[in-house]
Amino acid sequence: MLREELDLLEELRDGAALREATLKQKIAKRHDKKVIKREFDVGTLVLRRNQKDSREGKLAANWEGPYRVQAKTENGAYYLEDLYGKEIPRP
Repeated sequence: MLREELDLLEELRDGAALREATLKQKIAKRHDKKVIKREFDVGTLVLRRNQKDSREGKLAANWEGPYRVQAKTENGAYYLEDLYGKEIPRP
């Protein structure tokens, strides 16, 4: 009796894990469909999202720049420089 209930419990857990994995895949697919992938060439002028300080409030600038793309890394990150050629440190 107890053994059968334990087996049933394992089956229920496996089924729940399978449903959870399927749901996560559907959510990821739906999200990826909406995301617009942007790539910038070296030399392109771009704006960088401002890392807001909590003291600045909601009227602080959302973007800073313009900056020029200096180089692109393998993982999709960019090195930026200002318009005078000075490298911009990462935030």
